[in-house]
Amino acid sequence: MSNVLISWKKEIRAIFRDKKFLSIILFMPLIIPAFIIGMGALYDSLNEVQDLKIGINYQMDEDEKQLFDQMGGKIEVITKSEDELKEEYNNKNIKGYVLKDNNNYTLYLDTSSTDGMTLSEILRRHYESYNNILGAKYLVEHNIEPKEVFGIINVDLEEQAEEGRNFFTNYIISFSLIYLVMIVVVTAMNTSTDLIAGEKERGTFETLLTFPLTSNEIIGGKLLAIVTSCIISSIIGVFTSVPALLFIKNHTETFKDMVLNVNPLTVILTIISLILISCLVGVLAIFLCGRAKTFKEAQSKVSFLSFVSLIPMFTNLANVSSDILYFIPIANGGQILNDLYLSSINYTNFLSFALTSVIFTFVLLVYVSKQYKDEKALF
Repeated sequence: MSNVLISWKKEIRAIFRDKKFLSIILFMPLIIPAFIIGMGALYDSLNEVQDLKIGINYQMDEDEKQLFDQMGGKIEVITKSEDELKEEYNNKNIKGYVLKDNNNYTLYLDTSSTDGMTLSEILRRHYESYNNILGAKYLVEHNIEPKEVFGIINVDLEEQAEEGRNFFTNYIISFSLIYLVMIVVVTAMNTSTDLIAGEKERGTFETLLTFPLTSNEIIGGKLLAIVTSCIISSIIGVFTSVPALLFIKNHTETFKDMVLNVNPLTVILTIISLILISCLVGVLAIFLCGRAKTFKEAQSKVSFLSFVSLIPMFTNLANVSSDILYFIPIANGGQILNDLYLSSINYTNFLSFALTSVIFTFVLLVYVSKQYKDEKALF
């Protein structure tokens, strides 16, 4: 064991002397808080109506004016001819315009922009409300009680989401957790390619073999160094993500009610999860790099690991839930972290994840141990 620690110290020094890999380990986790704050500001802007200016080519009646006034003056409306409105829009003086032809209203908006998308939703609701007002007036004029027409059915929403949960909070928290796994994978990929394939390419692997160390002790030290760098990187990710989440909670309207399921148990299970993922990814990266003769070839072989780590993100976006994910190495890491912070802890699923990770890690360790006793893997 002492020889493994000696090998580990040598590899750790090499990692922290390399500015390129040090930047990956230390600065890549900072992408998470940047994403959280950026997306938090974006989502908040989508839910907040800024002072938007639109144009119409008709005169509003009192009912329609009152509907616009209820928006608190957030939308400024100007009335001009069709040609003038087109010119105003092309000169970017208005965000969009509405043309009326008899009872047909056509909205001219650029929905690829945030303002255009916001206006599209607001104006559609506005004209639906205006249409209901006109319909109610028509019924009254014909001695028909509007409630008999508009009140045939009643729809109520019984919210089933946990307090402080909505689509935006779930998406940001889920992406941040999955990116933690991505950080582990990328860190392992970069450190393993240099510590294994890089040493082969530089011809320094042969020098290591002259030391009074067995191949298992050398690989054990390298694996321990890779796992250490992964854990350091993921811990930085955790301790920068939480302040970022608290920042958007305190400084945005959309996330002010956000609830984080942070307690001693989830923290302990998160640490265990990240260690298991780091061990699995580390030994898998060493296994793949051992089959490569050059640095570039090793990079190519380990690159697919990053796609595996993103599987939970794609399944979440597609709203697909499957227990199979808990048995897919690496992918189950992101899935289990999602469960810890976005739902109640399912110990059966956590056990499935832990056993799968341990079994795969052990099997790969046995194979790697044999692999690096072969001269083809060493040179």
